[in-house]
Amino acid sequence: MDVRFRVDSGQVTALQTVATWSCAGDDGCKASAPARALDGSFAAPLTGQSFTWKATTDLGAVTLSGAFGSTVQASGTYKAQLGPCCTAVGAWSADWVPGSGPTGGTQTGTQPAGWGKHSTGTWHPAPPRATVAPKTPTDAPEPQKAAATLVEALRAQLGLPMATQHAALNTAAQGHASFYVAHKAAYDNKGLSPHDQDPNFGSDFTGKNAGDRAKAAGHPNPAVVEIMAFTGGASGAIQGWLETVYHRLPLVHPRLDAWGWGQAKASKAQTEVIDATLVGPVAADLVVYPYPGQTGVPSAWSGNEGPQPPKPPGGYPSGPVITARFEPAVQVQSHELLDAKGTAAEHVWLTATNDKVLASFDAKTVVLYAHKPLTAGVWTVKLKVQRAGKDELVQWSFQVGN
Repeated sequence: MDVRFRVDSGQVTALQTVATWSCAGDDGCKASAPARALDGSFAAPLTGQSFTWKATTDLGAVTLSGAFGSTVQASGTYKAQLGPCCTAVGAWSADWVPGSGPTGGTQTGTQPAGWGKHSTGTWHPAPPRATVAPKTPTDAPEPQKAAATLVEALRAQLGLPMATQHAALNTAAQGHASFYVAHKAAYDNKGLSPHDQDPNFGSDFTGKNAGDRAKAAGHPNPAVVEIMAFTGGASGAIQGWLETVYHRLPLVHPRLDAWGWGQAKASKAQTEVIDATLVGPVAADLVVYPYPGQTGVPSAWSGNEGPQPPKPPGGYPSGPVITARFEPAVQVQSHELLDAKGTAAEHVWLTATNDKVLASFDAKTVVLYAHKPLTAGVWTVKLKVQRAGKDELVQWSFQVGN
């Protein structure tokens, strides 16, 4: 069974089947349904993120489950009730036709562009845009190209411009990933930070810190931000970073302009590295994550990050990490996290004023996470802020679980 649809402004719309469904019941009855349109829409998930969507036809309920394997392909399973006789089950695949939505700019007003009912304040994040083919060096190996596809999908969903994968930063990141994996035992024995290198470890030394390594690789800007993960692949690393407080910030930064990817794996060590510069033009006044209408948001976060953010009163796990980045100067007057009934959840609140680590990463970002894991369902973030003497409401919702 094939399905065709469009992705417009971050929503999967215009779903239709292009094959006949059929089934047979235990009593010998048979039923079939020709190709048809399916009413409804849902938020387009990130690559690798699973989804379940339900619709109703004149014959009964239809459930599609699956995932986007890349920015242009999705597949999964279906279950379709074909009247009272029987239910058709099987596999589906889909052609993804990117929409031609807006490409940037923060929207201010009561009607957001692109987010629909999921952003309901007076100040909205930039609307999602269509994905484009990521810019990678011509000699980039497949792992670097795969990482570029994932980063582009994320930034398109957030309405942020594509960041160019830079050959010199690829070299720096890959060199460090290989060095770390090759000398993991020496790192452990010395207690050296994974972000540093020691020339005494071996002749494959490429620079003491990320800036030195980028300069040695030929990058003109030594002001390099580096993040590392230890998952074994690009998808796991990026998803892991997005669940954290500090390490997500370069990925969702509106000024991310150039970056490089490296990964290495051995029998007792593995790592993924991004080296990036954040000196591009300001692309959005407001960036939030989870983004408006996002589904499948984890209910909890383990606090697994170094340095570890402040613990909730009862310790970790907490609720999922929520961030909002304001480019202009603002004063946050109040902050709430509300469940579907409007009940507020107690939460940790971090700013550059009360968290020095956050200030060193990005002083324009504010962070909140509930003291306890969240229940499944829709949650709303409500931030009352003042910018340039004007009161604004930043209010958006996302769904924990599917």
